[in-house]
Amino acid sequence: MQSRGEGNVDLCGEENNEKGDEAVLFQFCVMTYNAGNGLAKPERLIPLLQSCGADLVALQELSVRQAEAIREELARDYTHQALYPGGFEGQGILSRYPLRSIEQLHLYPSRPDLKGTVYIQEIPLTVIVAHPPPPHFRFPGFQFDPQARAQISTLIETALACSPAILLGDLNAWETTQTYADLIAAGLKDAFQHGGDGRGHTLPVRLGPWKRWKRINRLLRWIPMLPFLRVDYIWHTEALTTTAAWVGKDAGSDHLPVLARLEIEVEEKGYTL
Repeated sequence: MQSRGEGNVDLCGEENNEKGDEAVLFQFCVMTYNAGNGLAKPERLIPLLQSCGADLVALQELSVRQAEAIREELARDYTHQALYPGGFEGQGILSRYPLRSIEQLHLYPSRPDLKGTVYIQEIPLTVIVAHPPPPHFRFPGFQFDPQARAQISTLIETALACSPAILLGDLNAWETTQTYADLIAAGLKDAFQHGGDGRGHTLPVRLGPWKRWKRINRLLRWIPMLPFLRVDYIWHTEALTTTAAWVGKDAGSDHLPVLARLEIEVEEKGYTL
């Protein structure tokens, strides 16, 4: 079931479960990928999603054509889908686990984020897909506008209020920004920082689909580039643990995907409402 939400989100909308006696650790894999508003063509995007091994996928900049291909070709791989295509504003969640309580979070004009609940071993896991607008250069550096700062703050508060939760997506922020410091200070865990090797750079693989200078963009966007920014993240609350994190394969977008293997404590006999 899909529903559209308005305004700030304060509550999770999910009932708490009561634990049994025996606790075990359960691992699952998640991926976030900015699909580049059509840059990742279906003939490359679909094989990536089929072979990546992720149980849960968050997509940003999802185009109509990409969404149609996912619906047609991945219904068996990801039986639970919530797709809201729309170019730069498009987002989606793909899950091998039951997916419920889908809503768009209208925290920034014409740029909704996405929230849902995935049930892993009967445990409700809050999933928040985020893609705030990029910051602009204002002396002495790049800064988000006030609405974007409020958007990010609300996303952090929502994740913390709905633990266990993951907040993932293209946050348009790198490790030296105030946004990154705010996420750390709030107590969220950066999966790649805790379980990854190397620098984790994901952008730019090639020039993105600029809204301006389209003619120049068409001529140059196929030139390969060496990524030097880390803007794509998987954040999680303390109820989860990262056991591994890595950068995925190129599927044609200007971004690379990020994956993480997460671990959560579950009851051996399952949860009961």
